[in-house]
Amino acid sequence: MINIKTHCNTILVSFDKSSKLNRNNTDEFKRQLISKLTSPFSNIIVDFNEVSEINQETIDALIAGQRLSKMNRGQVSLFNVKEQVYKALRLAKVDHLFFFCDQPKPFSQNILLA
Repeated sequence: MINIKTHCNTILVSFDKSSKLNRNNTDEFKRQLISKLTSPFSNIIVDFNEVSEINQETIDALIAGQRLSKMNRGQVSLFNVKEQVYKALRLAKVDHLFFFCDQPKPFSQNILLA
């Protein structure tokens, strides 16, 4: 399952341990993310702690979120990116679009980075 929470203009995205990224939940992820990016200065924080691989549809959803966030003067930050995920982003030649972070591991329910 994909968890999306909003606090002020910061959008926190995380994935459950049991979730597998496929076409169905990638479409849901993209739809939910784009619906949240309506206010200016929206920042997106994505925790990839439980994700070991991503597909092209997920990369496309992240790119769409990054473009909308950039138009709204925001930023997309990726946390806990595993090597396979980073390789997929690098092969798609989109790794330069995102800000990569390595802390915290994993997101807690009470943490809000703003």
